[in-house]
Amino acid sequence: MNLTSSQYNQLMYQYTERQARSNEELDERRAEVYRELPELKELEARVRSLSLKYVRESAGREDSTERFRHEMDELKLERSRLLLTHGWKEDYLEPTYECPDCKDTGYINGKKCHCLKKKAIDLFYRQSNLDDVLGAENFDTFDLMVYPDDLVDDISGMTSREIMREVLVGVKGFVEHFDQDFRNLLFYGNTGVGKTFLSHCIAKELLEQGHSVLYLDAIRFFELLERGQFDRNLDYSDKNALLSYILDAELLIIDDLGTELTNGFTTAQLYHVIEGRLMQRRSTIITTNLAIRDLNDVYTERVFSRIMKNYDTYKLVGDDIRLSQR
Repeated sequence: MNLTSSQYNQLMYQYTERQARSNEELDERRAEVYRELPELKELEARVRSLSLKYVRESAGREDSTERFRHEMDELKLERSRLLLTHGWKEDYLEPTYECPDCKDTGYINGKKCHCLKKKAIDLFYRQSNLDDVLGAENFDTFDLMVYPDDLVDDISGMTSREIMREVLVGVKGFVEHFDQDFRNLLFYGNTGVGKTFLSHCIAKELLEQGHSVLYLDAIRFFELLERGQFDRNLDYSDKNALLSYILDAELLIIDDLGTELTNGFTTAQLYHVIEGRLMQRRSTIITTNLAIRDLNDVYTERVFSRIMKNYDTYKLVGDDIRLSQR
């Protein structure tokens, strides 16, 4: 689970806010109780005084420690009795936590608490641009039966369903070994054969494992890169943040490459992103309706060679599955 510094700070700020709210609520409960039970305020002052006395005079001495514990237990019992007698729960003056395990710190003995890991996964979901779609498009809902077993690919001699069965094995291996093996994927084929669906399946599995995933269709992808280069309303740090947003995700999905207006700028930017992520060993998935030979024509030999040397390519064959699912 690799959080950027800004993501980490964002999550830890939530803990700081929660701790502040908890302390504020506790102060309000204390004020309420002290108004009706002044003697309880005096009792808590005795608890604090006893603690200070122990620290100052006798910490570390076994006999003093036992005596301190006994006296402290007596005071706590008296406090509980007073609260219960007057209609409050005995823990009414204790802090309340969203996560009692880590006491809203995010850590237990120096290790990330389960609540911090859950917050990170939720953050990755929100920032992936896929939060709304992954409930419907994932490996559990993927149906091989929508791929015909009588449609034969001329090149491989395999049916559409046989091809997809092999593709599924490959992409599930990509997910399973994501932490150990650095790989990139290219899905290509006609419109509606499941390229985007498959990328969503992979994204959901990796998000659930706590990996950061960023999904961008090609048009949005190049719009962001253009903003990072030419938007005069962005200062240098904002432009760097935009680039980091694209380069630093553990998995970047560029969907429907080839649907954008292609020019020298888009080709150069695509190369820089591909190269930058290869250098950082950050995985990328590209989907496109273009044939392999067209990638060379549209994006130049330099981009084409980086993809062919560093990406596992999967050709998807079939009818438009979106029509069969209506």
